[in-house]
Amino acid sequence: MYEEIQGAFARLQTALHAFNLAWPDHVVSGVVWRLPLLTEQRTPDILQAERLSGQAAVDATRRALVEFERDLGQAAGTVMRLPGYFVLRESVLEQVRQINALKDEVAAAIEKLRLELNLVPAARPRLMRRALGAKFNTKQLLRHIQCFDGSPRLITFTWAGHTTATGRVTVAKVRETLQAGAEARASRENTRIEDTPEYQELRTLVNIADTEVLTERKSVAPHPRAMLWFSESSRYDAMVHANLPVFVTAAEQPPEVMELKNFDRNARQAKRFDEKRRTEVLPFRDLFLPGQKAKEPAPAVETDVASTYREAAHRPRD
Repeated sequence: MYEEIQGAFARLQTALHAFNLAWPDHVVSGVVWRLPLLTEQRTPDILQAERLSGQAAVDATRRALVEFERDLGQAAGTVMRLPGYFVLRESVLEQVRQINALKDEVAAAIEKLRLELNLVPAARPRLMRRALGAKFNTKQLLRHIQCFDGSPRLITFTWAGHTTATGRVTVAKVRETLQAGAEARASRENTRIEDTPEYQELRTLVNIADTEVLTERKSVAPHPRAMLWFSESSRYDAMVHANLPVFVTAAEQPPEVMELKNFDRNARQAKRFDEKRRTEVLPFRDLFLPGQKAKEPAPAVETDVASTYREAAHRPRD
């Protein structure tokens, strides 16, 4: 039953092993920051970023590229992150593309089995763990490596402290959830359904059709990101989640790097200035009417720099 997943994973392991033997020989410079593993599904107020350079950075990256299992004490639902960058004498773009494609093959094999078994999308991690091992981490396994066949003039590492993820949910599904919640509370508290908070929220939706689609907003835990400038423009050309080091190629002028600092929640209270304004439907559940599409496209790396960035941006999402 799990042979296809296991076969795709074996091919991924082979490619990663070959990559780890090759890329360190091309390193000109590089720095990574080792972040503490989380022991609970909550980001602490302060995260110390340990700076590694030279051989220590290379060794840490080689381990991180093949680290797909949760470490001892690492909380389920959290990921190991190693933000950083390496400047290489030769491009490794094709090798990285191959690895990312093999990661997608693993994901496709998991999805194929899920559909064959007629399971819900949330079953994907369970199928992956049954095929590969109980401690395997889906995000660490499937996340792509970022590589640019170009030389940035500036790389900036920052913390994304107020990022939100958005999803879509029908009003019919929201009504179903609220109705079940109202009935459960009424039974538990021995009260009338009409007196429950869930029922009052149901009344708020009375004039909205079941087929209407709402935006569901969820907070994303603080995470490091990297912005890269290739042109002389003041606007960055690429912004990636810094889960793993970014690979770029060397030029006569080394890139200027603004390094990652420690994360301090108390120093990051300001919300993003460009956060979209949305009309609340159920504020306590972070449900909103869909916002208008942005008139201006998101920044993208300049067309003459081949990279994995555009490819990652166009991957289908759940």
